Amino acid sequence: MTTSALTDTQREQLRVLLEQRKEQLLQALDAIQRDTLAVASDAARGDAEAPGSPRDQANNMAADMVRDAEAARDHAELVAVRAALERMADGSYGECMDCGQGVGAARLLAQPSALRCIACQSKAEARAKH
Repeated sequence: MTTSALTDTQREQLRVLLEQRKEQLLQALDAIQRDTLAVASDAARGDAEAPGSPRDQANNMAADMVRDAEAARDHAELVAVRAALERMADGSYGECMDCGQGVGAARLLAQPSALRCIACQSKAEARAKH
């Protein structure tokens, strides 16, 4: 499927969705970075909170790990969104990277950064399991 298989309205709707998601992700990553820098700055000045009980330390470590995992997930999604916008600009948006067929408007509306049609995505996921 080339971008011509999508209507102009669908293409514009998807472009808007991708741009909005890009901005959301940039804001989320910026907030995480500000929080991380604030904690590091407090620690460097000696303003960090006392370590607390082992339970508090474990909870803080778990919260840090969750924050780091969320940041990694958001960064990976941001890369995928930017790549989708690049594909949109070069005219390859909506083409399955594996078979060259159309990804499908319904799939793109559900997952605007999708690289593969459902059949090829299923195959890729099955290969990844083995």
